[in-house]
Amino acid sequence: MVKMEELTDKLFEQNWTYNNRENIIKQLKETKYDIIIIGAGITGAGVAREAAMRGLKVAIVDMQDFSAGTSSRSSKLAHGGIRYIAHGDMDLVKEATRERNWMRAQIPHLVRPIPFLFAYFEGGKYKKRDVKGAVKVYDFLSDTNSEFKNYKKHQWHSPSEIFELEPEFIKEGNLGGAVYYDTNIDDARLTIEILKEAVIRGTTAINYCKVTGYIKDTEKIIGVKCRDLENNIEFEVKATLVVNATGIWTDKLLDNRPEEIPQPLIRPTKGVHLCFRRNHVKNRMATIILSITDGRAFFVLPRNKYYTIIGTTDTDYHDELANPYCNKEDADYLIQSVKYYFPNAELEYKNLLSTYAGIRPLVMQKGKSESEVSRKHLVFFSDDGLLTITGGKLTTWRAMAEDLFEHVEKKKIFPDIKREKNWSRQPFIIGLKKEDWPDKLKNSGIVLDEDIADHLYQQYGKGAIKILDMIKEDESLKERVIEENNFIRAEIVYVLRNELTPHLIDVFCRRTEMSLWIHHKKASEAAEKVANIMKKEYFWDDDTTKKEINNYLDYIKKTVSFIQNK
Repeated sequence: MVKMEELTDKLFEQNWTYNNRENIIKQLKETKYDIIIIGAGITGAGVAREAAMRGLKVAIVDMQDFSAGTSSRSSKLAHGGIRYIAHGDMDLVKEATRERNWMRAQIPHLVRPIPFLFAYFEGGKYKKRDVKGAVKVYDFLSDTNSEFKNYKKHQWHSPSEIFELEPEFIKEGNLGGAVYYDTNIDDARLTIEILKEAVIRGTTAINYCKVTGYIKDTEKIIGVKCRDLENNIEFEVKATLVVNATGIWTDKLLDNRPEEIPQPLIRPTKGVHLCFRRNHVKNRMATIILSITDGRAFFVLPRNKYYTIIGTTDTDYHDELANPYCNKEDADYLIQSVKYYFPNAELEYKNLLSTYAGIRPLVMQKGKSESEVSRKHLVFFSDDGLLTITGGKLTTWRAMAEDLFEHVEKKKIFPDIKREKNWSRQPFIIGLKKEDWPDKLKNSGIVLDEDIADHLYQQYGKGAIKILDMIKEDESLKERVIEENNFIRAEIVYVLRNELTPHLIDVFCRRTEMSLWIHHKKASEAAEKVANIMKKEYFWDDDTTKKEINNYLDYIKKTVSFIQNK
C-alpha cells in the first residue's frame, strides 16, 4: 500500500487541468483499463476511489462537469437521515451515520458538525416520546460498536432553554425538544476531492465526455464509445469492466436489464433550495421544519457565520433531467412554513441570494409517495456484463462503492483485489485538522481577514496551504472577488491549476459556492472578474470569454426567473 506521505507529496503534482485535457484524452484512447466508470457524481467518484485504492487501473467519464447532476444540488449535509427511523430504515441510518462519523474524522475541514433542533409542539405530528425516541436511536445507531463516533450526543431542552438557544423560533405551542448533531459539507467540493484521491492513485478522469454506446465482443461489453463534447471528437475506451453510475440517467445507459429490475428503474424527484443571509432568516442552529401545508419535513440550515439554506422540496419530476430550476410554487412552499416557525424572518424575494434545484435518483417502489421512497442503493449486473449502481444517499458513497466491489468479488473478475470490510475508511490526502491551520497560516507570513482564512481552511484543507504559497508570489491574489463575500482571486487560480475545470459555470457552481452566496444581482460583476482570470490562464480570446460569461448569467437568470422585476 502506498504511504500517505508519498500521496501527500503527489497532491499538487498531478497535471489534472484543463490545459492538459488533450493528453488526458490521449491516455484514454491508448490505455486498456481494468474498470471504466460512467458518471462522475459522488457515486461514480466513490467507485473510482475504491477501485484505485484496490490497485486497479481506472477511468471515469462524465457528459457534464464532475458532480453537475445531483451531487452539487443536495442539502449540503453528511447525515444519517433521522426521518428514516420513522420509516423503519434502521440499517440505512446506521450505515449513513457511521459513514458521516468517518468523514468528519478524516476530512474534518470539509465535513463540519452543526447542532440540529428537533422541537415538538402541542397537537403536532410528533409527540415528546417520538422525538426523544428518535434522537436516542439516532445516537445509538451512530456510535455503538463504531470506531468513529458522533461529535456530541443529543441533549433535551425545555421550552425556555429552546428560546435561549434559538431566540427567534416560534413560541406558541412549543413544548421543548432535542438538539442533536449532524454535519454540513460542500457536496461538489467533496466529490472533487474524492476524485482527486483517485487521480493521485493513477485514475484517468475526464468531464464533458459523453458515452454514446458500448463496445461489445460476443454480446459482452468490453468498453465504451465516447464523444469529447469540447472538441466533438469520437473515440473508444477499452476495459475489463464497465460501471453505470449515472444516477438519474441510469435507465438511459441500460441496453438490457435483469427481469427483476423494473423499467423505468429510477423515479426522479425534484428538490429545491433557497439561499438567504442568516440575519434575514434569523436562525442560529439547523432546524427541522414540518411544512404547514402538507406536514413534510425539511430543513433550515446554517452555512458558516453568515448564510442559511432552506430546503428541500420533494416532488415527482418529469422535465429535462439536466436543468431543473426553482419556480415560484417551490419557493413559496418553503418560505410560507419558515415564516411560521421564524415569525420575524425577512424572507421577501428582494433578500433572496440564490436558488438551486436537483433531482434525486430514487429507486422505484410501487405505492410509495415521494418522501416515503427508501434511499437504499441497488447494485446489479446485466446479462451483457454492465455493472449498475444507483440510488443511495450522498453520505453513503464509500459504503456503496464497497458494496459494488463485493459484487465484483463474487464474479471473480479481479481475483487479487479482495479487501477487508471498511478498508477504504482511510484518511483523505487533502484533510487538514483545524488545530493545525493557525500555525500554517502564521508561518506563511500572509495576513488575511479572519473570515477569509476560515473560508480557505474549510473549503480546501491542505489546498489552503498551497493557496497561501500562491499569494506569497502575487499579493493581489488575496483580493476579494466581490467585496461583501469571502471568495478571493487566489482560490480561483488554485482550482484552475489543480482541477480539471473547463468552464466559468464550473468555477461558480461546483469548484466554489460562489453561485450560492454572491447575490444574483452581483452575478454579472463577479462573472466578469472570474472570466478575466480564466482568460489569462486558458488563453481565451474575447469571444470565448464573452460566451462563458453569457452562459453563466443565463443559468443565474433561470434560477431566479420567478422574481425578476419584483
